[in-house]
Amino acid sequence: MFAVGGAVATIAITACSGSIEGTVYGTDETSPTRVTGHQVFLLSTANEVTSVLKSICPASTADWADRSRSERTRFESLATAYGDSARDEFALRHGGRRWTALVRAMNTYRDSSAKMDGRPPAIPADLIEKLATNRVSTDDAGPYAFSDLAPGEYLIVTDLHDEVRWLPVRVSHAKGTADITPRGSRSSCDVARQL
Repeated sequence: MFAVGGAVATIAITACSGSIEGTVYGTDETSPTRVTGHQVFLLSTANEVTSVLKSICPASTADWADRSRSERTRFESLATAYGDSARDEFALRHGGRRWTALVRAMNTYRDSSAKMDGRPPAIPADLIEKLATNRVSTDDAGPYAFSDLAPGEYLIVTDLHDEVRWLPVRVSHAKGTADITPRGSRSSCDVARQL
């Protein structure tokens, strides 16, 4: 067995190659909701994949929160500076292209600052697609399956509630079960730090 943050992937020896089967659930309730027609990606934990994931994720969440706070402060200062310049430009020329550009820059920095909530960055969906060795969709009942897998460690990745969720699974010459739930899976950076 391979335990992962409350989720357990069980492996039983049945064949020469391994497989991973599971269901994607959108809730953690006693009667969870199955997610249908949903893409599920399989990533190996090869050195190339591991190094890409680690390059995106910060080494520690505390360090990331500090850097995020300082960057948010910097963006707020830039938004204020552009806002002051736009106000001065409007007072001198009553609008125009320069004023519009200054307001646009001010809004960009203000919006960027508002989006910096201190959470570690998410791995972009297009990068997950490029790193994936296989992709399937859940069927009408919510299950997915990856077969003919070489023994090793893999990452099952899917999107739940607008957040990419990851589940590490170890495969031997057997079938592994890996159900994905919001609480039973982890965020990108939590997984990357433990690779």
